[in-house]
Amino acid sequence: MSSKLILMRHGRSAWNKKNLFTGWVDIPLDEGGVTESIEGGKKIRDLPIDIVFTSTLIRAQMTVVLALMNHSSGKVPVFLDSGDAKQEAWSKIYSENTLKSTFPVHQAWELNERYYGRLQGLDKGETAKEFGADQVQIWRRSYDVKPPAGESLEDTAARKRQERVYCSPW
Repeated sequence: MSSKLILMRHGRSAWNKKNLFTGWVDIPLDEGGVTESIEGGKKIRDLPIDIVFTSTLIRAQMTVVLALMNHSSGKVPVFLDSGDAKQEAWSKIYSENTLKSTFPVHQAWELNERYYGRLQGLDKGETAKEFGADQVQIWRRSYDVKPPAGESLEDTAARKRQERVYCSPW
């Protein structure tokens, strides 16, 4: 039996639509992003899924829920709380049958998108006028150049390579 890794970007956020730098500002999906997430879910509807990982950002979490709500397995995503013993204990599912009908969803800040620092909330077009389109392109697309007080793509990749061990509670 072979394993598959499914990667899905979050749907369009309210700030994506407005052409604003988002980074770690926790912006939800807009109507178009909801539609994109549902459409993405249709493409993975019949693929077997054992475990789900997502960032801590609401737009990614909304995408998970919307993409999986019509999965052919009939399973429901369950967001697992880690790090808070009381929360973990109080959200435990005790029914084996119920556990089998869920997708365990692990949240990790390491999966958050690039931190844009002082660009967060700025209009991309206005920022290009102020600093020059070439400079904004460098901040956005070069691998090792950081936007002001932000992180480079190299930094972002490095935090995603940090070793974590995930064990399904079931």
